[in-house]
Amino acid sequence: MHTLSKGGAGSGIRIWAGGLLLALAVGGALYAGAARTVNDDAEQRFDNLTHSAQHSLITRVKSYSDLLRGLEALFRTSEHLTRRQFHDYVAGLDIARQFPAIESVNYAAAVPSAQRAAFIEAVRKDTSLSPRGYPAFTIRPPGERPEHTVLTYLEPDSLLAERMGVDIGANPLVAQSLAQARDSGEVSASGQVIMIKGPPAHVGLGMRLPVYRNGMPQGSVAERRAAYQGSVGIGFGVAQLVHSALERSALEPLHLTLYSAGEPLPAQGVLRITPQDRLLFNDDGDLAAAPPQPGSDAGYFDQVLPVAYQGGLWKAHFRVRKAELYSPFDRYFPWLALAVGVAGTLLIYGYIFTLYRSRRNAVAQRTLLDTVLDSVDAYVYMKDADLRYRYVNARTAKILGRPAEQLIGRQDGELMLGDAAASAQRTERQVFDSGTKFVGEERFVDAQGQVHHLWSVKVPLGLPGPVTGLIGLSTDVTELHRLKEQADAASQAKSDFLSNMSHEIRTPMNSIIGMAHLALKSVADARQRDYLQKIFHSGQHLLGLINDILDFSKIEAGKLELEVLDFRLDTLLANIASQLGDAAAVKGLALQFDIAPELSQRWRGDPLRLEQVLLNLTSNAIKFSDNGSIFVRVRQSEERGSHAMLRFEVQDRGIGMNQEEVAQLFRSFHQADPSTTRKYGGSGLGLVISKQLVELMGGKVGVYSQPGLGSTFWFTARLEKSAQAADERIAEVEPEVLDVIRGASILLVEDNVFSQQVGCELLEDAGATVCVACNGREALELLAHRRYDCVLMDVQMPEMDGFEATRRIRADPQLAGLLVIAMTANAGSEDRARCLAAGMDEFLTKPIAPNLLFRLLAKWFRLRGGIGNIGRMRASDRLAVAPTAPPADAAPESRDTAILDLGTLALTFSNDAAKMRKYTQLFLDTARDGIAEMEQAMALEDLGRLADLGHRSKSSALAVGAHAFAGLCTSIEGLRVGGDLQQARALLTALRPALAQVAEQISLEFAASDTP
Repeated sequence: MHTLSKGGAGSGIRIWAGGLLLALAVGGALYAGAARTVNDDAEQRFDNLTHSAQHSLITRVKSYSDLLRGLEALFRTSEHLTRRQFHDYVAGLDIARQFPAIESVNYAAAVPSAQRAAFIEAVRKDTSLSPRGYPAFTIRPPGERPEHTVLTYLEPDSLLAERMGVDIGANPLVAQSLAQARDSGEVSASGQVIMIKGPPAHVGLGMRLPVYRNGMPQGSVAERRAAYQGSVGIGFGVAQLVHSALERSALEPLHLTLYSAGEPLPAQGVLRITPQDRLLFNDDGDLAAAPPQPGSDAGYFDQVLPVAYQGGLWKAHFRVRKAELYSPFDRYFPWLALAVGVAGTLLIYGYIFTLYRSRRNAVAQRTLLDTVLDSVDAYVYMKDADLRYRYVNARTAKILGRPAEQLIGRQDGELMLGDAAASAQRTERQVFDSGTKFVGEERFVDAQGQVHHLWSVKVPLGLPGPVTGLIGLSTDVTELHRLKEQADAASQAKSDFLSNMSHEIRTPMNSIIGMAHLALKSVADARQRDYLQKIFHSGQHLLGLINDILDFSKIEAGKLELEVLDFRLDTLLANIASQLGDAAAVKGLALQFDIAPELSQRWRGDPLRLEQVLLNLTSNAIKFSDNGSIFVRVRQSEERGSHAMLRFEVQDRGIGMNQEEVAQLFRSFHQADPSTTRKYGGSGLGLVISKQLVELMGGKVGVYSQPGLGSTFWFTARLEKSAQAADERIAEVEPEVLDVIRGASILLVEDNVFSQQVGCELLEDAGATVCVACNGREALELLAHRRYDCVLMDVQMPEMDGFEATRRIRADPQLAGLLVIAMTANAGSEDRARCLAAGMDEFLTKPIAPNLLFRLLAKWFRLRGGIGNIGRMRASDRLAVAPTAPPADAAPESRDTAILDLGTLALTFSNDAAKMRKYTQLFLDTARDGIAEMEQAMALEDLGRLADLGHRSKSSALAVGAHAFAGLCTSIEGLRVGGDLQQARALLTALRPALAQVAEQISLEFAASDTP
């Protein structure tokens, strides 16, 4: 494996160590940020809690002052409010539940010193609440004072004994607070903090509100003093007030200490706890111990907030442990941020590092690839969709004569000379269009004019999607070309030598064999006859050996060409029997031939080479067998269109072979067992020649064998179906076929007079009614006025051809379902596809066998429900019927160039001698007229018209079997594309002599048939 450097491992460790440190730094920063976020969130929650608690305390204090105002309003409802009324009102307030912190509710009457005695006497006699009154009531503490503020009404009753009659104004601080409230008319807080021993011990405070006499003015201090009647007050425990103001659930995480401010609230700045502040409440219940001061513990949030208390100020110090405000997620969030930071940084770092390593590796691999490709003894390049170079190796740059950087982005037309660029672009454009690779030879001329032969492979890129480019590899095979030319020269010299040697050897060999044959006829002496027979057989053996060597040499040189001729299988096997029957009989062997019954006898191929292979295999079977029979079988293994694969087998009951011997067969100059050469003879070339001949015929060869049980040699050959096979397959038409056609109305569209007459007579004999149109335009006019069951449409016609006529038929809603069958002398697959694309239902090639036409018409008429149902098949139904492939009978025109093929003529006219004579004469007349029209077109130098006339005459010639004349007509038809006047004149000059030969042959054939 290619590595970047020897120190790559150590460098990698250092890089990853740096990445880890970076990840820890990022993780630490995220941890700190997350912890700060968590702390800020907790602090915000703490702030919300404290302000909520502050608001609750202020609201609760205000509710108590509102209670005082209610009491004051009670006294204004009556001039003389009784103790009973006061008691009932307080009872209705449900103090225990609604105001749990209130420990007492009271009314203190303002009693001047002069009214002291009268006031005491009135209270003692008050029986509104207690029937006995209050006989022991007195003002306490005793002593004379200018004015008394005596607790008169008290709730609850349990406080009466302890506090009823107490002069609260005797305390100077209380008296000051009372005077302030009297003069201001507002609620006043008690200036005296009372420590209540409990249990539990707690701080108590009071609030009082002055009560004025009804109907007296209160606008000034003097007026309020004059109207002053007394005051209502409440006493409450601070702890109970705090607990009632703050729900336990909200107070749970908070720690609260409450102070009474010893100095006024500062105008700005932070509110602090000072030594002058008096502790009112501590949530741990211990008022003796000094509570923690704000900021004394970093593990706590704390804050001091003011609470207004009726002109006074309380300081509420809230504290909470920070951890108590953290949610479970808050506790893990900083660690999660740390883990995510470390892991994420490592991942990103690893990704970037991997990209970096990949980039470095890619660069290194590209450098390595460039080094390898530059060292390859080939031209390597890559092009984009515009055929511009995107990569070239050093050899490509060298042969193009420019540095590689100057080639990138350029096309071949900017770099190559002559037609080399256009040729290369054509090849590469085919690769883009087809999406398949190109493998083949190209020719390139470099800047110095030197010719290079290149073997190129060009592969498309981007598949299976659109082709985006191609990569090419071209190997310089110029030296191979030179060696091939030398080898061809040597092969030619060998062939010439073998030819000369063949001639030199065959001549004396023919003399030896001939003389030995003649001498055997005249010599009676047994010994001399024995000598002569040995000479004769040795000569025959030597001649066979020479023939094998010559065939082998031709096959090796690639000069052996196969012929394509019509032949019969039974004739082929009869030849085998005639040549080898005596040899088999001498050894007591029987030759048995078996042709599959369904197999046609007529085929096209090279019968001579088929016979050669069969002779070799059969003679070997005879050679290596001593008893039994030799079986020669013929079967069909597959069929494709106009071709079929036939399988030939030769089976014997001879000596057989083992698997090792079978594996050595079909090798040059080899036999399964070298000892057999001495016993049975042979050169060892027969099987290899047979194998090569079979492969030339598109087949394969093989053998099944077991020692002592015999062998079965087989081979396959691809043969073409003979057009004359129709004689045997459709010799007679079934009556039901003719019954379907009888009465049908058929339009024959044909411009050739001969074809018109032939078609009319054949169809009328079958019982059909025929109407003729000379071109597509006439056909459309006839179809507009009359209904037809079928149109037989020629393809090439003047004015309007069959393609355009069919397209117009399909476009007409009234005619769209009409049956249209194409008839043309062009039998290629492209012609068939073009006919079907135009809308034709079926396709037949000329010459047309009558019985084939009848069967085809009957098939389509049945599909459409019989004649008279032209309009019943919709276009979709017509398309659903798959057109049948042309049968073997409709194969392309015969390749036989005989002047007159009576077999084709007999096929066309069903062996009717009278019709054959009649239509051959009609053919001669129409052909002479056609030549005259061609000469007129030639005089006008109208090659298009000349080609049309050639097509028309070709159809007639094929119908009568005048294949040589049809071949000339085909060549004239081909002048339409790329023809010239000189070629046209030469072909036209050859037409009349060719027609004269046909006329002479017709005379001879029919004269012979007339001879008794």
